[in-house]
Amino acid sequence: MNIHFLGTSSGNPSKYRNVSATAVQFERYKTWLLVDCGDGTQQKILQAGLPLYHLNAIFITHTHGDHCFGLPGLLSSVSIAGRKLPLLLLAPQSVIDFVLHALRLTEVELGFELQLKAWEPLLESAQALQLEQCRVTLHPLQHRTASVAFKISESHVPIRVFSAKLRQQGIPRGPHLALLQQGLDAAYAGQTLLASDYSYLCWRPRQVVIAGDNENPNLLKSACAKVDVLVHEATFISADLQRITKATGHSCAKRIAEFAERLGIPHLVLFHFSARYHGRGMLAPLESEAKTYYHGQLTLADDGLSLHIEKQFAVTESKKTRHP
Repeated sequence: MNIHFLGTSSGNPSKYRNVSATAVQFERYKTWLLVDCGDGTQQKILQAGLPLYHLNAIFITHTHGDHCFGLPGLLSSVSIAGRKLPLLLLAPQSVIDFVLHALRLTEVELGFELQLKAWEPLLESAQALQLEQCRVTLHPLQHRTASVAFKISESHVPIRVFSAKLRQQGIPRGPHLALLQQGLDAAYAGQTLLASDYSYLCWRPRQVVIAGDNENPNLLKSACAKVDVLVHEATFISADLQRITKATGHSCAKRIAEFAERLGIPHLVLFHFSARYHGRGMLAPLESEAKTYYHGQLTLADDGLSLHIEKQFAVTESKKTRHP
């Protein structure tokens, strides 16, 4: 499982960071999905080597422009890349309206079916969304406008049977074996072979939570159960956030670090940094504050950073491009 950070700035782009966009890719599938799509995301996708043709879903966390202004251009480019299969856009209804108006006014005709789904009904009903490569649940956050986090859980992990156990019990090969390999109970010689006793997942499904803008990390307590990685904003350090008199709807590094430490989250990734911290060495106060309150694996994401979550849950980092 790979997480590609395409844009890690809040509000506006800078020389060092673009606005919000994060891609998720599973090794067993050519397809990949995108969480948020700020202006300029297309260029970052090209730099990351992600094929537009295989983009099969886009999730938008909330309506603010730094998370969605790149959508019309990206969809047009996906069409030019030759995609014919449907592409899902899961977004607030207002973002869907924005995309439809932009495509109509610029006379763009897509060469694929754009499947539009507003996330408000899904959020109210607590329904999960099943894609080819993963299962997605939505979790409400607290921001100046309605905002959500997406919990992305790996689907279709291969199943193996305990062959030695079957041999020891004198159970030969047969149709029952095929059922067990699908994770299903099977009948054999008048008894029921429970899949839980005779089969197992090759690895525990990997799970990541990618949160939109949010000032209250505690809202993610249930979503973060058994999660491998939490990706969350840290727009400010606590001292700077306290100096801002108006409500920002954002978190500081201390707030999210304390939450991750309390829940024992193994890997915390911070992003969505205010432009006041962009540039060489300027993230040091954020990193220092987070490390004071969180003692797990900590990453401050740069544009171009890729995280690979191994099946044995070792998380490795790589960088396609260098940034100050």
